[in-house]
Amino acid sequence: MRERAESLLKEMTQNPSAQFHRDQYEAIFELVVNRKKLLVVQKTGWGKSAVYFIATQMLREQGEGPSVIISPLIALMRNQITSASRSGLQVATINSSQRDQEREETIRLILSGKVDAIIISPEQLANDSFVSEVLVHVFSKAGLFVIDEAHCISDWGHDFRPDYRRIARVIQKMPKGLPILATTATANNRVIADIQEQIGNEMILLRGPLMRTSLQVQNIVKKTRAFRLAWLAKIIPSLDHTGIVYAKTVRDCDLVADWLSANGIQASSYHGEVDDDVRLALEDDLTHNRLKVLVATSALGMGYDKPDIGFIIHFQAPGNVIEYYQQVGRAGRGIENARCVLMLGDEDEKIQSFFIQSAFPTEDEVAQILEVIEDEDGLKKYEIERFTNLDSDSIAKVLKFLSVENPSPLYKDGSTYYRTSLDYELPHERIARLSSIKAGEWEELLRYHASTECLMKFLANALDDDCVEKCGKCANCLPTNALEVSAPKSLIQAATTFMRHRYVKIKPRKMFGASGKLVRSAFPVYQFPYKNSALCAEEGMALSSWRDGGWGDLVAEGKENHDFSDELISPMVEMISAMTLSDTPLWLTYVPSLRHPDVLKNFANKLANALGIPCHDAVAMVSLRPPQKTMENNFRRSENLDGAFAIAESRVPSSPVLLLDDAVDSGWTFTVVAALLRRHGSGAVYPVALTSTRN
Repeated sequence: MRERAESLLKEMTQNPSAQFHRDQYEAIFELVVNRKKLLVVQKTGWGKSAVYFIATQMLREQGEGPSVIISPLIALMRNQITSASRSGLQVATINSSQRDQEREETIRLILSGKVDAIIISPEQLANDSFVSEVLVHVFSKAGLFVIDEAHCISDWGHDFRPDYRRIARVIQKMPKGLPILATTATANNRVIADIQEQIGNEMILLRGPLMRTSLQVQNIVKKTRAFRLAWLAKIIPSLDHTGIVYAKTVRDCDLVADWLSANGIQASSYHGEVDDDVRLALEDDLTHNRLKVLVATSALGMGYDKPDIGFIIHFQAPGNVIEYYQQVGRAGRGIENARCVLMLGDEDEKIQSFFIQSAFPTEDEVAQILEVIEDEDGLKKYEIERFTNLDSDSIAKVLKFLSVENPSPLYKDGSTYYRTSLDYELPHERIARLSSIKAGEWEELLRYHASTECLMKFLANALDDDCVEKCGKCANCLPTNALEVSAPKSLIQAATTFMRHRYVKIKPRKMFGASGKLVRSAFPVYQFPYKNSALCAEEGMALSSWRDGGWGDLVAEGKENHDFSDELISPMVEMISAMTLSDTPLWLTYVPSLRHPDVLKNFANKLANALGIPCHDAVAMVSLRPPQKTMENNFRRSENLDGAFAIAESRVPSSPVLLLDDAVDSGWTFTVVAALLRRHGSGAVYPVALTSTRN
């Protein structure tokens, strides 16, 4: 058997001299011969996918059914399919990125029995029709069940995913004696125990050392955004090979990638808002060294496999040391030395606090959704927005959370959610416990960042790896080998200037006056049509992003003090001069406020004077409404503005106008006021704002 397994390994790796790592063959033997449940905890790059694909091939040769593999990321699926194809395996995948025709063709292929392995995302376990029409059929004949990145199954883990909670229930319905493999590189003792409890305490544990001898890790004390940008531009050209810079937000990914590109470094941004096809192309560009660096959120993590990644730099900190270990594990797989640098910024604490606080639904969110579903005797997901003050992402999060509760207060029939008779309460104790754990993990990350001991040993200890000793390579063990932490003042100033010229586009809304597919008017007072291009604003621009390290900080200070600095006038004039305008605005007006009526009015008059055009008090707020920022979805935002403004028609010239507001988020205020101005005879309306508060 070992000879056949080694032959398959050579085919898969395309390396005639390939040999099994420690425990790889033992894992295959336990699955193929002894048909055991197995938990494999091994370092990144060890070769976990080789275990389950070789086991799949050998089980298929024995006449067993296909393997079913649960995999959390599309990028991971793509690499797995490529790897499996080298061994001649026919692999199919079902995931959310597929178009209908592709999905239907894949399902037909699966049901025909012509595939050796099926890779599905955990979200598919929530698709009742897919489970009943496809998975039940497959599970009855399956030869192997694989849970890749199994730490996601545990709510103690750093990357818990609610859909993984369904896996334990799925396993209970599988044929007895089915071999099961769970794999991860990031599980400490607590997570391991939880996985074993959910899947079966009889699971055999194969656990190896987690030290990565190729990594040279280093921490940099807390620095400003401008310094970190400058340091990246200075240091990256001197680093060997290609690499990844991790950032926590989409905004910062784009910022870093654009800055590096502006400094002659081949860089692109990779995050959840990038189309799947583009992400695939970016992965390929990095793989084939057409990029020096990919600036990414955690969307690029598990599954991306390039053996010669030479550096991983964190522009902002991950949430815990285990996530950090997982991400730096992308580097140094096929080379002797790779640099891993962790930076911290003033914004990191707020970002992490937001993630912790928003990890679970609130009592109010759950109550709103359960109440309207019960009151309306069932609702589809898109219909819920109409009846609640929740955005679509929050609704999806609550539905997913409630659907995996056992027992659940909801059940789903087709695409409609119904209320069960269960008297449900949020699991407050569990939520508090897990939130406390997350906060503790962040504190541990801060201790790691400040540690003067061996950094690699610190990481290994966090994963309960007993086989650790000083690495001899990190910045603490060998300070003379650390990267220099300095940047020229001129480059830091250039980074500050760059951030202050990152204007944010304000895209006009083309449709308004209705709530999505329901086409229910949110404007009974204004009676706006669902679509009318003659009432739409033009594309506008915001000077900054909220607290962006540039002008956004000064705007935030002005909002807190109810007085915007005159220092913002000149950059606003510069921004307006840089805008692409079909017609030149001949006057300016502003969005008024009843709470602080003079703040924006005073600034608007100063700005108009600097532009050499008149400022007209053309818009009046006639009704005090709740702040727009408290409105969570488009229907509520629209409804909140209906009837709130009046136009002084005598003060509305028929020429193009600049419409000023202090901040823009959803854009609904600009949409409504622009429509009113156009209805009362103005020319083109160009929105401008001091800042954008969108993340």
